[in-house]
Amino acid sequence: MQKNDTILSLTANLLANGAFNHLEDDKVSALHRLILKLTEPLTPIQQNLLLGFWNHACTDSLPGSLLYRCNTILYQLGRTPMEMQESEIEMY
Repeated sequence: MQKNDTILSLTANLLANGAFNHLEDDKVSALHRLILKLTEPLTPIQQNLLLGFWNHACTDSLPGSLLYRCNTILYQLGRTPMEMQESEIEMY
């Protein structure tokens, strides 16, 4: 695992890539403040708090590499991976 593949850094990347844009502004603001306040290593409570946001991430516009890195962490922790949202493709 790369050094920048920590739960904290991946959460910041998810935020930067719009994964939480669908959430209410106050929740996104709280996440942003939390990311700025936390430092590694995270406590189990802090880790679970950030991973709780991951459960609500919208993956339809995420880069595949970011989704893969997040899912790697989730698999390692025995959690359910994020699913790629597939848009409808019309076949002619």
